[in-house]
Amino acid sequence: MLQALKSSSPGVLITRMFIAAVVVFGSYNPSGTSIFHWIKGRDNYTDAWVILVAILAILANFVLLVAAWKALGKLGTIVLAILFAALVYLALQEGWASQDSPETLQWLALILYTGFLGIGLAGATIWRRATGQVITDEAPDIDH
Repeated sequence: MLQALKSSSPGVLITRMFIAAVVVFGSYNPSGTSIFHWIKGRDNYTDAWVILVAILAILANFVLLVAAWKALGKLGTIVLAILFAALVYLALQEGWASQDSPETLQWLALILYTGFLGIGLAGATIWRRATGQVITDEAPDIDH
């Protein structure tokens, strides 16, 4: 298994993490430079550009979330949630994040959400490299 992971390209995980980060932090971030803040600062919420950009941001997040959920499944999601909870606890205990700073907690949540999406997007590749098993979805609409 370790040999399979060694031969796995770290570029796969990095690229998918980057894609997830662009979608997540492009949609919202506490710094004020995001699609959310751009829309919030507009005078006309019914402008076609505002509606189009909002729909695209929501769709991008939804597509990545569904892909990550399908790749990780319930058990993988639970395992990652437990790991992330432990990381949040560690960050709070060590003072890396403060409960009194909502902005810090937002950054932490966005980083963990990005991690979930990135790991989920690369999950099938990592699984295949580690176990040699290929994950396929069975489509009920395809006759064999």
